[in-house]
Amino acid sequence: MATTEPSKRLQVLPRYLFAELERKRHEAESAGREVIDLSIGDPDLPTPQPILDQLATGSLAPQNHRYPTSAGLLEVRSRIARWFQQRYGVTLDPTREVAILIGSKEGIGHFPLAILNPGDEALVPDPGYPVYTAGTVFAGATPVRFPIQEAQGFLPKISDLDRLVTEKTRVVFVNYPNNPTGATAPPEFYDLLTGWAARRGLLVVSDAAYSELYYDDPPHSIFEIPAARSQSIEFHSFSKTFNMTGWRIGFVVGAAPLVEALVRLKANVDSGAPQAIQLAASWGLSGLPAHGPALRAVYKERRDLALQVLHRMGCPIRTPGGAFYLWGRIPAGESSMDFASRVFEQTGVLLTPGLGFGSAGEGYFRMALTSPVERLERALAKIEALQPWKAPHASASPAAR
Repeated sequence: MATTEPSKRLQVLPRYLFAELERKRHEAESAGREVIDLSIGDPDLPTPQPILDQLATGSLAPQNHRYPTSAGLLEVRSRIARWFQQRYGVTLDPTREVAILIGSKEGIGHFPLAILNPGDEALVPDPGYPVYTAGTVFAGATPVRFPIQEAQGFLPKISDLDRLVTEKTRVVFVNYPNNPTGATAPPEFYDLLTGWAARRGLLVVSDAAYSELYYDDPPHSIFEIPAARSQSIEFHSFSKTFNMTGWRIGFVVGAAPLVEALVRLKANVDSGAPQAIQLAASWGLSGLPAHGPALRAVYKERRDLALQVLHRMGCPIRTPGGAFYLWGRIPAGESSMDFASRVFEQTGVLLTPGLGFGSAGEGYFRMALTSPVERLERALAKIEALQPWKAPHASASPAAR
C-alpha cells in the first residue's frame, strides 16, 4: 500500500524552526493580534533602486528568458572575481572557482550531497545555522556538533574540534560573521583552522553570508590564508548585502574540484539562477559603492539602541561584531522555548529561542535587527514592561555585559 509518510531522513529532523515561527505569527495575526516579528533575519529595507533598475532592464532582454547555465553567467562570475580581489586581495579563476547559487542557503544545503557519502561525518557548530545539519543528514552522513562558547568569543577551540575527528570525518563547517551570535573571526583563527584541517585531511566549509554586515573592522575570508585554497569552499549571499532575500541569489567560491562538484550536483536538481537577477545583483558589487556603509549605519543604530535597552533590563549580552542579530542570555530558571513563548504570549513580540540552533543554544535567545527603529523601540518597550530579568528570574552579571 502506498504511504504518504515523509522519508526517514526527513523524519529525523525537527520541523524547521523558522517555518514554525512563521506559522505562529500567522495564527496570531489571523486572530487579530499585533505581532512584532524579531525572529527571522529578513531585511525590512528594500532592494536598492539602481539594482531594481538593472533587473528591470535585464528582464527585457530575450537572452535572459532562457535556461541559465548551472554555474552562472561567466560575465557575472568575472564580476564576482574582480570584487573578491578588491575586497580580500585574493585572485580567483571565474571559470572554475566561482559559481552562482539560488541563495547561499541552497548551496550550503546541496554541498553535502555533492561531497559526502552515507556514513561520513561532518563537524557542525553548536549553536549554528540549522541547514548545516539538515544538508548533512540528507546526504546520509552524520552531523557531529562542536561547541562555540561565549567564553571563547563563540570561536571553537581547535583542540575541541580535534577530539571529535574520527576516520569518518570529512568536513568542518564554520560561519563568520556568525548566525546566531554575531561573532566575527580574526585571520589567526582561519590560519589555525586551515593548518589543522590540512593535517587531518579535512575539507572546510566557510559560510560568509554576512560578510558585508559588520560594525568595526571588515570580516575576513578564509581564502586570505593561502593554505585554504586547495581544501576549502566559501558561501556568500547577495540577500543580506543588497536586501535581496526575495530574489534568491548568492555565490560560492573555492577549490575548483569542490565548486565543480557542487555545480554538477546542481545541474541535476535545478536549472540555475535567473540571468537577469544574476546580472543585477553582481552589478551592485561595483555599482553601489556607498550602499554598504549606509546599510551598516542603519544596523548599527538599531544594534546600539537594542543593546542599551537590553542592558537596562539586566540582560547579559555581548556586543556583536557582525550580522544583524543580538544573542542574549535568557532569565535564569526558564528554558529558551519557555522564555520566547512567554514573551510572545504576553507582548506579541516574536523572538527566536536559542535551542533552535542546537543544544548549546539553550539559555539564549536571538533578536533580529530587521525592523525600523520605531518598531524596534515599541517591541523593546513591551519586553521591558515584563521585567523578565528581575527576580525571580535575575541572572545578569556585569561581567557578562
